[in-house]
Amino acid sequence: MASITSLILSIHSLLFLANTFSIKPLLKDLITNAAFLQLTTPGTSQFAKLVTAVRQDLQVFAGLEWIFIVTTYVTSIFCAATTILASGVTHRGIDISIKELLLRVVKSWKRPFITFFYLTLFELGYCFLTWATLIPLVLIFPDHVTLSAIIIFIPAVVFLCYLAVVWNLALVVSVLEEKCGIDALGRAGVLVKGFKLSGVFLNIVFGIPSLVVIPGFRLANSEKSTTIRLSVVLVMLNCLWLIKMFEFMAFTVFYYECKNNQGEKEIGSLEYTKLSTAEQVSADIP
Repeated sequence: MASITSLILSIHSLLFLANTFSIKPLLKDLITNAAFLQLTTPGTSQFAKLVTAVRQDLQVFAGLEWIFIVTTYVTSIFCAATTILASGVTHRGIDISIKELLLRVVKSWKRPFITFFYLTLFELGYCFLTWATLIPLVLIFPDHVTLSAIIIFIPAVVFLCYLAVVWNLALVVSVLEEKCGIDALGRAGVLVKGFKLSGVFLNIVFGIPSLVVIPGFRLANSEKSTTIRLSVVLVMLNCLWLIKMFEFMAFTVFYYECKNNQGEKEIGSLEYTKLSTAEQVSADIP
């Protein structure tokens, strides 16, 4: 787990640094061209050149950020699947090399990818419904914006913690079982019966440290040097990624506890069965 943690944090850090250093000169050039554009007389050839340069900078910036978003999405799925599978084999006491572990993740990448896609859609839909409920309330009561936000966001966050129990468990199911998408969500809903409150507690336990870490980004203010600001942001991001890894590990253990609660016992390296509660009667007894 220490090796996997180091690997995942290194991948995320390199990805962040690559994105930062690739867009930094582009942003500098974009800001410079935009500043000269405001000082240039419209209709001149210099103005047209600056407009073209700004447009090209925006296109390159959008392309780089799109590549970064897609790469981050794929990397997040890979890291989540790796953490879950590593936690699973560690929990069951199976001795496995990192190479074999990564090969298993690569072979089964489609299942967590599909499940992660469904979870992303659900999260976006939930956020849309939350804002769609908040905005009309703010427009109706413009003098009570803070109160309206509290009334909407607190129940929304609590209900999100409730829904995320099945969502997080579905991702674990998609890695450890031959299920994905809606099937994984259905399987998670069955497993978590009777353990919902424990799952909500886990979400709260890992949600609070994340909220505590986020204000730490304010330490990277513009008064400090670029190196210090970049170091602070990188440390804060690593803390968030580390919290997320521990969350995946906890939900992996939670997955096995749910299986035990449902009466399912391990009969092989990757197979489970439900044990009958009826007494076993010998065939020799008449």
